Amino acid sequence: MKYLLLLVLLIAVACSDKPEESADTPVGTSAAIFVKTAAVERTQVSPPILASGMVATSSEARVSFKTGGVIKRTFVEEGAVVAKGQLLATLDLTEIDAQVRQTKEGLAKAKRDLERAQNLHADSIATYEQVQNAGTAVDVATQNVQIAEFNRQFSEIRAPFHGKVVRQLLFEGEVTGPGMPVYYLMGAGSQDWILQVGLSDRDWARLQLGDQAKVTLDAYPGDTLPATVSQLAVVANPQSGTFDAELRLQPKGKRLAAGLVASVMIQPKNGHTYALIPIEALVESNGKHAFVYTSDSKGHARRIPVQIGFLFGEKVAVTQGLEGVDAVITAGAPYLREGQAISIR
Repeated sequence: MKYLLLLVLLIAVACSDKPEESADTPVGTSAAIFVKTAAVERTQVSPPILASGMVATSSEARVSFKTGGVIKRTFVEEGAVVAKGQLLATLDLTEIDAQVRQTKEGLAKAKRDLERAQNLHADSIATYEQVQNAGTAVDVATQNVQIAEFNRQFSEIRAPFHGKVVRQLLFEGEVTGPGMPVYYLMGAGSQDWILQVGLSDRDWARLQLGDQAKVTLDAYPGDTLPATVSQLAVVANPQSGTFDAELRLQPKGKRLAAGLVASVMIQPKNGHTYALIPIEALVESNGKHAFVYTSDSKGHARRIPVQIGFLFGEKVAVTQGLEGVDAVITAGAPYLREGQAISIR
């Protein structure tokens, strides 16, 4: 009996400690959550463009003879550095000199024929038409001499610029045809190195000639080379579908070679206006998409979908969704839901 009385007494005490419902709290309504907000900053930002490319040279040439013939002599080999105007190879001039002499003899005969026709015309033996034909023959013979002498002049190959012999394609004693490459040259000057990169249409549209860039090469990890946008394609690359950009690269004493792989960060001069908000304001982020909360006029949380552009320091640039929004909720945002009552500290 004593234990039964003690149990009844404990139950009575417990029931007397139960809190009463507040008359001020409506049934089915949750209490307001304390939150903090941050202002939405709108500023013009120019995010860098990241791309990869390959080192090349702006000066390339596959030098050749204008006329065909037998290569008499080559003066440089693969790997040689050549100066502009340096003699690289010559043809055997036996046949070419014979053609020059032949055309000169033909010109001399045409002149004699013209003189004879003029004398006969003066004696009324030859017609004026015959004199005209003889004059035309002199003109043709003169042009043949010019062609032969021009071909003789270009029966040698000279370097078109200061560069390096990448490959020798033909050698002494071989027969070459007009325009057949004998050497492949590549510019070796400090102003000859370029970087070729492929860009999306959006990144291509943001660039202008003269925009600065920083280049890092896999061959020289940790080193950065300056570069400048020097050319922008006006049509898309049919193979890759991207728009090509050419950057003038400054070696800064580094030994470069065509084909080196590089990463580049280009800083466009022109920017766009973005909405900047603290990173902690984002909830349910998924790639470029996320949500933020703001306060409506009645003190309730409003959930807004936004599109993320890029990180900007400790903030994030929003490209879409914050039109007309002046502040977003930061502290407390992960615990909110649409329509939740809030109290801004």
